[in-house]
Amino acid sequence: MKVSIRKNKLKKGFSYTVFVDYGIVNGHRKRETLDTFTTKKSAEDYKTKIQSQVDNNSFVYIPDITFSEAIDEWMEYYVKPTLDETTIVGYDLINNKYLKPCLGHIPLKVFNTPTAINIINNYYKYLLYDLEKETYKTKSGDVKNKKNLSVCSVEHHKAQISGMLSYFMKQGKLDRNICINTVIPKATTTDVVVNDITKYNNEDLFEEDEGLTIDQAVMILNIFMNTELMLPVAISIFLGLRRSEVLGILKSRLNKEKRKLCIDSSKVRAGKKIVFKHRMKNKTSRRILYLPKILIRIIELDEERQKRNRKLYKENYYESQFLCVMDNGSPINPDYVSRTFTRKLNEFIKEQKELDKNFTFPHVTYHTLRHFNINNLLENGALLIDVQRNSGHSDIHTTIKYTYDTLQSKSAIAEKTDEIYKNLIEIG
Repeated sequence: MKVSIRKNKLKKGFSYTVFVDYGIVNGHRKRETLDTFTTKKSAEDYKTKIQSQVDNNSFVYIPDITFSEAIDEWMEYYVKPTLDETTIVGYDLINNKYLKPCLGHIPLKVFNTPTAINIINNYYKYLLYDLEKETYKTKSGDVKNKKNLSVCSVEHHKAQISGMLSYFMKQGKLDRNICINTVIPKATTTDVVVNDITKYNNEDLFEEDEGLTIDQAVMILNIFMNTELMLPVAISIFLGLRRSEVLGILKSRLNKEKRKLCIDSSKVRAGKKIVFKHRMKNKTSRRILYLPKILIRIIELDEERQKRNRKLYKENYYESQFLCVMDNGSPINPDYVSRTFTRKLNEFIKEQKELDKNFTFPHVTYHTLRHFNINNLLENGALLIDVQRNSGHSDIHTTIKYTYDTLQSKSAIAEKTDEIYKNLIEIG
């Protein structure tokens, strides 16, 4: 095996390609191109490095496949045998929608060179800033602009690329994970410079998001009383469970006498399938919760609803093991919860605005109820560590991030400042 340099004539100047000559393999001479440089010195330095690896038997043979083919190998031999179905679906989405169309044509060997740093960094910038320049057709035929991804979403893409490259390193098919040297740019906002302050319109003030109040949470609960979503909504308001946790609760995990509920399973969407998982995303997600009396009463109301429906549906009633069920007894679909919650809430808001044009209501999704629960407990004196355990967060910083600023907490800071200085400064 010998490392050589080939000089290439360009329209202006030359380039220098470093390649490995394996000699005669299966009756044919086999050469592998490693990288191309603009200067002879860079090529010679790289050649010396590779030749040293060859001499020391540490040279890594990089298969002559594309990035797209590498993704398929990684998915087939690592991801599918070791990870759960929901993770696989998530990886497939990123692979087919972004990675393969953008990077799939590039040879894998390129990702073993410093050139890949710029390629991947440019990929991040495309996701963050340029997606919105492209359009797509909806099912109804409308043409809409795509949305740029958030920094958090791009971090998932980086982790996925890095995971794949790490796999090929362990397989001895790459000698580096170049992805760890890439950087996701921070989201930027453009400052507006005012040259003439007299022409500045200072009446354009923003309104603060006050979050969901207790009164508004009660309004939401009343919307869904005696319906299929009464219990899922109540559980999220009073316990702060995730949608997947609520829908995964089995009747056998409830002890009404001791007011205990064991959270040890979940039900999620994995592509077009609904998957029941009898294990949680982390150890802290598996927990036992003590139920408030108000929730026990709502559970009993839902049991009465199910009893009525058994008589109504008769032999067509489905006996499910899940605590939260549809009117016919069948398990509730995760998408049904989100869609129906949003639709019913929007109908309620529209009706209230017709009665009172000054009626306002914050933007709320089903997951907002979890945020509300965590924030409400903290504002009313619950210990942060207790709220963390109740919420199933593995990291206490996640619990802190789930809280949002309210006018009450902000005004409390102002009042605290007045209290500190009230005996020191007289204000007329």
